[in-house]
Amino acid sequence: MKTIFTLGLNESVDDSGNMDTKVLYDLVGQNPGNLAFHYGINRLIGFVPNSTPWGSSADKINIMGDIGIIPCANQLGVHTDMTSLANNLNGVNAKLVAVGLGAQSTVGLDGIPELTQGTLSWLEQVVKHAASNSPNITVRGDFTLKVMEHYGYGGNAVSLGCPSLLINKSRDLGERLEKKYNSPYRKVAVAAGQIHWASMSALEASLVRIMEDTKGAYIVQSTDETIALSRNDFSYVDEKFKDKLRLYLKLNMDERQFDDWIRQYMISFYHVPSWMEYLRRFDFVVGARIHGIILAMQVGVPGLCIAHDSRIRELCEKCKIPFVMAKDVKDGMTIQDLRTLSVFDGKAFDKNREEIAAEYQKFFVNNGIM
Repeated sequence: MKTIFTLGLNESVDDSGNMDTKVLYDLVGQNPGNLAFHYGINRLIGFVPNSTPWGSSADKINIMGDIGIIPCANQLGVHTDMTSLANNLNGVNAKLVAVGLGAQSTVGLDGIPELTQGTLSWLEQVVKHAASNSPNITVRGDFTLKVMEHYGYGGNAVSLGCPSLLINKSRDLGERLEKKYNSPYRKVAVAAGQIHWASMSALEASLVRIMEDTKGAYIVQSTDETIALSRNDFSYVDEKFKDKLRLYLKLNMDERQFDDWIRQYMISFYHVPSWMEYLRRFDFVVGARIHGIILAMQVGVPGLCIAHDSRIRELCEKCKIPFVMAKDVKDGMTIQDLRTLSVFDGKAFDKNREEIAAEYQKFFVNNGIM
């Protein structure tokens, strides 16, 4: 029997409460949403493999097992140079499978990014380590598949969205969600954006107003300073950052009031089942974090994703997640907008999930994992 392992993160951080914020932040790959991705993969294959980080030496990877699953992110873009990882994979004996690879355009929303030679070399190494002649890479959407085709790797990839879409095994999840999309939204949570997205300040502030008015929650995934605040680790953060955050969210509060606001509303998660259980408390989740929206939908809570780039847009399109482009609501939203902007077809959602699930099963079987 072949030994399967993950070349990536663990799906949860069990002792997070006793960890320094910086250590914890690095363990989740600087975004707790990564855990949802890993958790979704493990639910698809039916077990939790041992894992070793991306940066592990070839010798370390070689003792992990026969087939390595690489959970990916937006590695295809001008912002990455995967030379060192490509060189490392050259010495790896295991077969490899990459899941959820994404491209990031810097030319509008659809321009083909100019990949570095190091990133192309990494792609070539992943393809060389395929277990069969079948594709050994899944990409997050059709735009990334287009990028792969442009660079000659279209035949090595299949567009399957995010594995976290398939955590809930119910065949009528979409139909049940559609009824809730048409129900009152009395308690709204925000899948929080981040302070570095300056153009989204007015929009994020409007979501915060909705959240406050409905006594909801502000669920954060980055930056490390924001994560620290959500953990009551105020010593990690200087007052300059807090002032910037307060201005970004347009909160007219003094220092003490803002501290109280943080402690009342901000929260973060490092264990996916706990995150999902918490989300059940809400009637709606809105925000710029796709995994925060997907996890809500997996527990039957409607959501609307704010897509600010091609990465998020293609995932929403592939997974049939309701979304709106950030530029179209840059001046802000109201709670009434949540309903009018959330275009959702439950039957189409269920059909799409069924088709993607079948393709994932075929993909993992062809690569010797199932």
